[in-house]
Amino acid sequence: TVEVQSADAGSILRFLDIYGNMQGGSIDIRLVAKGDAPLRGQIDARDFWIVNEPRLEALVTTAPEGGNRSLNQVVRREIDVSQAKFEQGYARIEKGKGYLNITDGVLRGPLIGSTFQGTLYDEKGLISITGTFMPAYGLNRLFADIPLVGLFLGNGRDRGLIGITYKLSGDAKSPTLQVNPISVIAPGIFRQIFEFR
Repeated sequence: TVEVQSADAGSILRFLDIYGNMQGGSIDIRLVAKGDAPLRGQIDARDFWIVNEPRLEALVTTAPEGGNRSLNQVVRREIDVSQAKFEQGYARIEKGKGYLNITDGVLRGPLIGSTFQGTLYDEKGLISITGTFMPAYGLNRLFADIPLVGLFLGNGRDRGLIGITYKLSGDAKSPTLQVNPISVIAPGIFRQIFEFR
């Protein structure tokens, strides 16, 4: 059993050499394994910042292959992700020998949010993460809170009206980013059709 609690999540993740672009926040990690089985559990972080994350910047400024508008252009404003504040980050993880898998991942913040799942790294040093990135997350996900309408437009508790599906793949240290341009205009529940598999 592994249990970690800290009032400085960013420092803990940097010390463990897991992630270097997080600052501040509290974190609660609970993992359990029996015998030779992989560690399984959850990570829950609160009130933290993601700073100077190049992959986050690429999501909002790069026009997808086959499209001519970036996410910034679609929502008609500059989404500043150089210092992104998040109220919560949560994921279920499985940590085995040489790999780290993630399910039910979600980042919730007032300006941006994201859902994500996949393999953060494997024994070959490869990444394969898919998800949905949502700008103006606080306002965007209000649709999810409207009964019935939220079911179709908001697409559940952690998904908003406007979002773009993405995939990070390749070398974990310098992955390739793919986004689906059609997913930007697909509201809520219909966006799942355009998610990467």
